[in-house]
Amino acid sequence: MPLWIVRVISAVFRSVDEVMQTVSSSADNSPPKPQRSRWAAFTNSDIPTAVLFLLPSALILGVFAFYPIADVIRLSLYKWDNMGPVQTFVGAGNFRALLGSARFWNSLFVTLEYAVVVTAISIAGGLVLAVLLNQRWLAGPSVWRSLYYLPTITPTVAAAMVWMLLSNPGIGYVNVLLRTVGITGPNWLGDQTWALPTIMLLGIWRRIGFNLVIYLAALQALALEQYEAAEVDGAGAWQRFRYLTVPLVKPTTAMLVILGVVDSFLVFDQIMVLTRGGPAGATEVIGFFMYLNAFSFFKMGYGSAIAVVMLVVIAALTLLQWRLTGFGGEGAGQE
Repeated sequence: MPLWIVRVISAVFRSVDEVMQTVSSSADNSPPKPQRSRWAAFTNSDIPTAVLFLLPSALILGVFAFYPIADVIRLSLYKWDNMGPVQTFVGAGNFRALLGSARFWNSLFVTLEYAVVVTAISIAGGLVLAVLLNQRWLAGPSVWRSLYYLPTITPTVAAAMVWMLLSNPGIGYVNVLLRTVGITGPNWLGDQTWALPTIMLLGIWRRIGFNLVIYLAALQALALEQYEAAEVDGAGAWQRFRYLTVPLVKPTTAMLVILGVVDSFLVFDQIMVLTRGGPAGATEVIGFFMYLNAFSFFKMGYGSAIAVVMLVVIAALTLLQWRLTGFGGEGAGQE
């Protein structure tokens, strides 16, 4: 077991012991009880059982989550070619080189652009579709939900291969249909102007079904009395949507924004299959830029520095969204 996990468990035990001392010392008005040792009080409580049940999860998180994160942070301070045993300490050298790289800033801008467009459109589209599927007059709602959710569970590589065939400039169905109406379609994945929007469309198609299902669950939990009262007062469908539905699902929207941004920063598979970051860096997201440096250019320290920057950016954006939306606050969900 790593030493830091042992230290964390020991700190938890010490904190529990301090809490028990505080509770016992504050009970001044209680009748005197026979003194027991701290260890006896600890073993007779539910804490050992709780620790026993939490320990497997803590070990799994420690080995497969916290330890890799700590090791990536350590590697970001070294220069290493992934092959030899020698790791040269360079301190903040990798971060200085990263901040001075135009290619890094391009990949960060491309990722932010992808995140904003895909998250915004998939959330808006998911909410509209959820409202439509929540109508009582709709026949076969479970069938429609399944159809819209299907892209979410489709393997990313399989979806990207289908997207490649659809957007082929010569035999792809998109350009074939455009030629039937006299329009010459572009090289969707080979043109700097159209490559990123084409991949964004794939991201929206895959994400919108997940947002739809989450919004649909939120809508079905809302009280119908507010909608009925608004309808009696003469509110139309648009007014009910704008002044009732949108505010009532605000906590769900905040959650989906955070999940969407994090998912957008982790986009990799479709870039690898469709464009490999091209043409001319037009689709080179930061995750693919990290992969190239760490595993193609054999600069693991530099790639680790990119991963650390990704971690910091995602954490900063998440905290900013929490602050702006009030997600997780005391009044969250009580609009």
